[in-house]
Amino acid sequence: MRLFVNRYYPVFINVYTVWILYLLFFASFRYSPTILFEIKTVPFETINEYSTNVIKFDKIEAIKNILGNIILFIPYGFLGIIYPRLNQFKWLLLSFFLIINIVEFSQYYFKKGYADVDDVILNTFGAVIGFFIYKKWFIIKDK
Repeated sequence: MRLFVNRYYPVFINVYTVWILYLLFFASFRYSPTILFEIKTVPFETINEYSTNVIKFDKIEAIKNILGNIILFIPYGFLGIIYPRLNQFKWLLLSFFLIINIVEFSQYYFKKGYADVDDVILNTFGAVIGFFIYKKWFIIKDK
């Protein structure tokens, strides 16, 4: 099983990354005349907005936004398969945090959305969950 994962994860994560970038920058559902191009710097402001106000009117949208931002980034917790240095939590966390910040600010810079610190928090949390799944799974498989 490990050979399968080691061989196919690099292909999967590259295709998956192209798909994620497409969703973030080019997908038509992202465009709306009401989208404001801004930088949201207050932690948990958007999460709070979705969990208190949006959920009252559109539960599906609130759940999609919060859980989607977590679940979509779980596969990045497995990057240690390709980059051994990322088998250490601190390096994965630092690398992912920097990269996701670049992506968020690129959305703002290229007017494809807004940069939101809550997206950074949720995306990073997804990668952290993936990292712990990866570590637990490989520790169990190695025994």
